[in-house]
Amino acid sequence: MKHVFTVIGIGFAALFVVVFFTGRLDHKHLALVAPRVGMHVDDLSALAPRIASQTGATIGTSRRVVYLLACSGVPDPSTMEERAREAAAITEKRGMTAREAAVLVLAGRTREGPASPLKDC
Repeated sequence: MKHVFTVIGIGFAALFVVVFFTGRLDHKHLALVAPRVGMHVDDLSALAPRIASQTGATIGTSRRVVYLLACSGVPDPSTMEERAREAAAITEKRGMTAREAAVLVLAGRTREGPASPLKDC
């Protein structure tokens, strides 16, 4: 009986690893999305701590918001920080996810549709 539970445990661990890495395949590196908004990776990386300190959002939420906005390609360098600050503030005040807040800031609605600016992010 002990060996059966060991095999089941190993199976669950292997399943977790497969699901974890399969779910992350679509994630693009920041270096690939930075040119979409005309910025450098270092510039986008520097935004996250500033956004976090200004909005009270966590650094992780701020990084995610910056990534999603850059991936969308919608903001330009002059509006990127303002939109990221707005999206991070929305996550804190309304309890929305970073993705929902980014869609709200970019498209003016909370639900993603087929023409979502984040469709390939």
